[in-house]
Amino acid sequence: MERHNIFALALLAAAINGMVSPAMVIVAIFSWIWMPPFLLGNAGLVFFLSMLVTATGTLLLSGVPAALYERLVGDPTGRVALWIWAATSIAITLVNLGWRFGHMPVPGAG
Repeated sequence: MERHNIFALALLAAAINGMVSPAMVIVAIFSWIWMPPFLLGNAGLVFFLSMLVTATGTLLLSGVPAALYERLVGDPTGRVALWIWAATSIAITLVNLGWRFGHMPVPGAG
């Protein structure tokens, strides 16, 4: 697989995670902090931008193991680091899909 295809896989997983993650609701609740006031009147826009912020956070979080691998091992091509990035992004998305569709208990729900 080409490098850009692996990156596209990580982006797709992050975009799906932005839609199903429970963190999206938290980001939407606190949208008054990070959104300009003239955009807060449109609920659809608030939720869309909250999904986008959550997807961006997924990309940032899933890139940490890949960056650590690349820093410690020093892979010159970076292919393995991209696969680690995509795999971590997919893993985060699968966990949140499980929570969304009731196959995994939500932590703290007693």
